[in-house]
Amino acid sequence: MGIIPPVRPDPQSPDHLSSDSNSTYPATIPSIRPKFHLRTTLVVPVVLQISTAFALIGLISYQSGQRAVKDVALQLRAELTNRIEEKLASYTTAPHAINRINASDLIEENIDLPAATGELQMWQQMQIYPAISYIYCGNENGDFLGTGRLFPEDRSRVILQFSNPETNFIRRAFDFDPKGNRTQEIEPLNKRPFDPRSRPWYKAAKSTGAAVWSEIYLDFSTLLPTVTASLPVYDEVDGRFIGACATDFYLPQELSNFMQTLQIGKTGTAFIIDRSGSLVATSAQEPMLKGTGENTTRLLAVDSENSRIRDTARFLQTRSRDLNQIQAIQQLDLTLNGQRQYVQIVPFKNLNLDWLIVLVIPEADFMATIYENTRYTIFLACTALAAAIILGIWTARWIASPLGQFTQASEDMAAGNLEQNLRPSRIFELDRLGKSFNYMAAQLRASLESLRLANEELEERVEKRTLQLRQEKERSEQLLLNILPAEIAERLKQTNESPAEHFAEATILFADIVGFTGLSSRMEPMQLVAGLNQIFSAFDHLTEKYGLEKIKTIGDAYMVVGGLPVARPDHAQAIASMALDMLAHIATLDGAFGEALELRIGINTGSVIAGVIGIKKFTYDLWGDAVNVASRMESHGKPGYIQVTEATYQHLKDLYVLEPRGSVQVKGRGEMMTYWLVGRR
Repeated sequence: MGIIPPVRPDPQSPDHLSSDSNSTYPATIPSIRPKFHLRTTLVVPVVLQISTAFALIGLISYQSGQRAVKDVALQLRAELTNRIEEKLASYTTAPHAINRINASDLIEENIDLPAATGELQMWQQMQIYPAISYIYCGNENGDFLGTGRLFPEDRSRVILQFSNPETNFIRRAFDFDPKGNRTQEIEPLNKRPFDPRSRPWYKAAKSTGAAVWSEIYLDFSTLLPTVTASLPVYDEVDGRFIGACATDFYLPQELSNFMQTLQIGKTGTAFIIDRSGSLVATSAQEPMLKGTGENTTRLLAVDSENSRIRDTARFLQTRSRDLNQIQAIQQLDLTLNGQRQYVQIVPFKNLNLDWLIVLVIPEADFMATIYENTRYTIFLACTALAAAIILGIWTARWIASPLGQFTQASEDMAAGNLEQNLRPSRIFELDRLGKSFNYMAAQLRASLESLRLANEELEERVEKRTLQLRQEKERSEQLLLNILPAEIAERLKQTNESPAEHFAEATILFADIVGFTGLSSRMEPMQLVAGLNQIFSAFDHLTEKYGLEKIKTIGDAYMVVGGLPVARPDHAQAIASMALDMLAHIATLDGAFGEALELRIGINTGSVIAGVIGIKKFTYDLWGDAVNVASRMESHGKPGYIQVTEATYQHLKDLYVLEPRGSVQVKGRGEMMTYWLVGRR
């Protein structure tokens, strides 16, 4: 929303040209009330009305959708938990019916445990109930007979197993033919002694004296989570306990497979836990066991890999503290990871079986349609709002366009743009105002054009002179960099002084062309200088390659240093590499001067003083005993060899091939141990 300050009318403005000579103007005291653009005044109210209407409609629609979602979620939770409960009830009925039939056959001796006969009926029961994993009976003598599935993943193959005192309680196993007849003996799944009297299912039936469910345990042979329904068997004459019949059920696996087929929203989850919090079954495709082999144990829901199961279980434990307190159906709404979840808990009991069915459905699964409607509503609101804005802007422009043109032209002229020419208006007063404005603009343009031409001529002269000064400065700086190192040159430009600096360690190289004096007497001076320039230019490129600093040339001698003006740890190695390259380069020039050339090179490492002295024709130079020793290494060397001191040798011995020369009598230093630098390792 644009706000413009009040403007005091100018008595000299073209409005005074109006035929209405009695026009009056406001008082000179400015108003404190804000003023708005006409365009804003026309557009904003319409936009606010449409925005408010659509916001109210969208809010009411969203709230209605949320209430509908809650109702649908309630119905879906109830329907899904009922289906799981019905399936669980049907699963838990069959094992006890099988046990009652087998107990009757055991009493009537149709199942003879000592003789290990009567397995046909058990085999038939296995064919009828694919979810049953094992049907068996045992007695007080330790006799055991049962039929079970050989492989949980291949439930078509059923085998017979029995054990008794005669087999030393080692179970023997036999295959069945398609009619349920016993065939050849096979290798038993487990050769450990098996006494039914020591098994939990047998003890539970004997101690309770009634049909009972075992806790979920890991199967003796397959280590799969299994639950057993067992039934005690009593003698009909004296009521004496004679044994027990039981049925193993892959109940956790069957329930998990069933729940994975349920459509629990889009991302919902269902799981069953016992009162200890351990997982019984889950719709999430994840293992319900942890550990391996005999160390395998059941997984607690709070340790599940599925975040929805894990967080819900933690919430239930925090809320109820003891899962045994949940004895009725509960419907909860909770927030997990920032998302609202609809939860229903249904207790399930069958004899001593006491589990909790938990269903978790994210609100987002139901809100997708609501969100889509909301987005559609927002789209309609934005479309209507855009249409209202476009229509309002068009109307405002139609009304305020002539005034806007005049205002913009005035502002442009104030900013220096004098190329203004207002179009004729169909409004009489504005048309006269426009003509006066165009006349004034033409006069200003004519006055400023002559001034502009004069300024352009002056600017052109200044630009040429500035370019000349810049070029001269660049040439001066380049010349300075050819004389001094860049760091020293920059210091001189900044402070106009470059005091000498002490460098604790640097490596100096002196090189001299052997026989150059005799060569100079046999060659033309210009030819000699050109050849010398060719050699030293190649050496200059090597200094740039290895980051070294050329100090100076004296006749046919060349001096270079490493480790200054910026200290570096590999100064000796860089100098050594350059020295080897210098010898290699000289070797390529054989015959270039009419005869072979050789270099004599000396290198030393030590402390030096470096800097610029004087105020005229200054150069960057070195001082110190290390410089003198390096010069002696060159002068006492041999043509085609590189002689280094002991100090340099200590820097190079691990990376370069050096040969001891022995002690050399050095002027001013006496005997010195020196070495020949031969090459790189």
